[in-house]
Amino acid sequence: RADPAVRARYVEAFDGELAPLRGTSGEALVGEMEAAGDAWRLAGLAPRLAGRPVLLIGTGNDQVTPHRVHHDPVVAAYLDRRVELRHHLFPTDHALSDHRVALARTVLGFLRKVLP
Repeated sequence: RADPAVRARYVEAFDGELAPLRGTSGEALVGEMEAAGDAWRLAGLAPRLAGRPVLLIGTGNDQVTPHRVHHDPVVAAYLDRRVELRHHLFPTDHALSDHRVALARTVLGFLRKVLP
């Protein structure tokens, strides 16, 4: 939030991913994230998820939400709080364009294990 250059990169990245969205912009999305602040930090949910099964999917070639910033810290927070975490980092882009079958299999496998 404090670095205007980082903010500008986020706005630009979101602007490049707006094809499936209508009525918004990179600027609007970043503004919404800033307004939400820590309330949108997934790592902050760890205490409430302790003892519950959670599937977390990340992507290794994501230019919009790099895993080192968005996936890895959540994994660390959840493991630290004993969340029953299963996480996968697929070597693909933000949309999982070439890993959608693998994603579907991963989700189905997770659901088979955790649902009665």
